[in-house]
Amino acid sequence: LHQLARHNALVPADVPGAPRSRRVFERSLIAELGNPDGGSVGFALRCIRNAAGAVRERLSQDVWNQIVRGEAEFARQAAEQAREVANGSHATSSVLRILERASQGLAALTGAQTDRMTRDDAWRLLSIGRHIERLSFLSDALGTGFGNGAVHELPGFEAMVALFDSTITFHARYQQRRDVATLVDLLVLDGDNPRSLAWVTQTLRGRIARLAGSAPGKLTALSYELPDPASWTLEHLCAPGEGVHYPALLELFESCETAAYHVSDAIGTRYFTLTSESLR
Repeated sequence: LHQLARHNALVPADVPGAPRSRRVFERSLIAELGNPDGGSVGFALRCIRNAAGAVRERLSQDVWNQIVRGEAEFARQAAEQAREVANGSHATSSVLRILERASQGLAALTGAQTDRMTRDDAWRLLSIGRHIERLSFLSDALGTGFGNGAVHELPGFEAMVALFDSTITFHARYQQRRDVATLVDLLVLDGDNPRSLAWVTQTLRGRIARLAGSAPGKLTALSYELPDPASWTLEHLCAPGEGVHYPALLELFESCETAAYHVSDAIGTRYFTLTSESLR
């Protein structure tokens, strides 16, 4: 958890890890929730509002109000929690409720985009951006969990399943099983799970192809920059290695994360970067 929090700028780099000082780590995490200058949740919500403001005329009043209210409410509540931390009287239960409300608001926003927006290139770019971030984050999270062995302990295993929003599905499908094969099957290979690496990668490949105007079922050169889930197999990914557990799996996580950043840069250059050549 400390590695993930630091890598995603949720706590300052000099904060001791939870194993060394759980109380200090927890207080720092809560105090940084609304930090406007870092990678906090509040910062991300403000970025969403700023991005939405740039295309305000393309958004409905309901969606705009939801974005503005959600950002303002979270900023207010996060500031209150930061003051309570400073006074030494914070409660983690109230922080969890704040985060749950923010998560529900973001899910509603995504639902509105999915249900109401015309499937034009603007919608495709929005969807591509969301899936690029999902692919890079989830790949890094899995790489961290396998790299430090957290997934081999029950709390770490359950935390990873919860991070992928797949707890109900996992328990319904596998009952009491807790092994690497079941984790990989659901979170990496399952083409029906919208949080799995396979589903996200395949969806990205298709959306990028449609954005470029390709015929149905035809991929573009940029689509091929992403790994092909059809080539992934459970036996290969779960094969043991010498000195390193599951080398093929760790290599896949790294390639997915790298590909996500590369595709993001390429799309930004192609569709969003103004140059003297494009202005002629």
